[in-house]
Amino acid sequence: MSRILPPTPLTDAQTGSPPVSLVAVRDRFSDWLFQKALPFWATTGCDGTPHNLALLGAQESLTLDAQPSLPPFKRVRVQARQLFAFSWAALQGWEEGVSRAHGIFRFMLHAHREDGSWARTLTREGAVKDSTADLYDIAFVVFALAWYGRLEGSGRAEALARETLAWVQEHMATPEGGFLNCLPDDGTARQQNPHMHLLEAVLALYGTTGHEADLSLAHTLYRLFRTRFLDPVTGTLGEFFTQDWQPAAGEAGQWVEPGHHFEWVWLLGEYSRLTGVDTSEPSMRLASFATRFGVVSETGRVRDVLRRDGTVLRGGSRLWVQGEALRGVLCRDRQDSRGIAARLAENLLDNYFTRCPAGTWVDQLDAAGAPDVTKIPTSSLYHIITAFDTLDHTVKLAAKPSIPKL
Repeated sequence: MSRILPPTPLTDAQTGSPPVSLVAVRDRFSDWLFQKALPFWATTGCDGTPHNLALLGAQESLTLDAQPSLPPFKRVRVQARQLFAFSWAALQGWEEGVSRAHGIFRFMLHAHREDGSWARTLTREGAVKDSTADLYDIAFVVFALAWYGRLEGSGRAEALARETLAWVQEHMATPEGGFLNCLPDDGTARQQNPHMHLLEAVLALYGTTGHEADLSLAHTLYRLFRTRFLDPVTGTLGEFFTQDWQPAAGEAGQWVEPGHHFEWVWLLGEYSRLTGVDTSEPSMRLASFATRFGVVSETGRVRDVLRRDGTVLRGGSRLWVQGEALRGVLCRDRQDSRGIAARLAENLLDNYFTRCPAGTWVDQLDAAGAPDVTKIPTSSLYHIITAFDTLDHTVKLAAKPSIPKL
């Protein structure tokens, strides 16, 4: 196995505006990701034969001692997230990512249906176990195909992504706007979460192709965010809705997640960058609520679930929430953003990537900061990589010398 070195640490003279602590924590994060996490998940984290560890795709999850847990299924969303992870790593120059991405892509194709949809789960050997078309899973399939297309280069992945989006718009669209959670429709309340990831997928596809047609659905999803997901009174992001996009009854209608607020802050910034649409006002409102009520000042960790009035429903802190907070904070053009981001990244390194086998993670801390886990979920690598990618991009962008005006 070849070894890739992490990005060269920047010197104080090169760093420009970011504080040294942000550069230093980027370098620590990079070392952990490239030297420990990716090699581990490319071997133990992949299922298959000794000669082709990626032949049967990625592991669904691991036990707490980092052994494959081997449930009798593989969720397509997990395969898609790992296809993204190894495609991204390969594009950074990590050579092992190439074969792993190709193998997971081949395995994931077992879930592709003749009508253009995708199954929800497979057996460990690749047979369809649950043929339900799930919007959340499909969003990650499109997202992964967009990234794999940048690596694979033949255009096949982009064509599959477009075919999938066309199928969703033809078969899962609702008269009230947005899309069904799944097909066959199980009658559950509408949810913002799969739509959020669908927007992320569409933006990634446009980033791959540069074709304006690939961006059209993003405008529709942004309008849905402005008119349905974002509460104009509280500035909060709803999670569960009725079929006509009113907040769900009871606690479900009050349920808000700071992690998703921060995730939308990043998405709104990316949408604005690609389209020129000014999203600063809703972005500010989401970030303000999530920072005021979601961040624990004593620890810097971000809470899992609140009510719309800011009271705590779940005081623990999932790993993915910290990663999305890091992305969201780095997108804000505030004087204190980089200091907050450094603290969030250090929290990941010191509290979530420790007290566990090397290259793995503690996926949940309780309100007191103690591990509250029964397994190591594979799916968290997606959040870790997107957080690191934003951190790395921020540091590198700030390090570029400014061009003096003539």
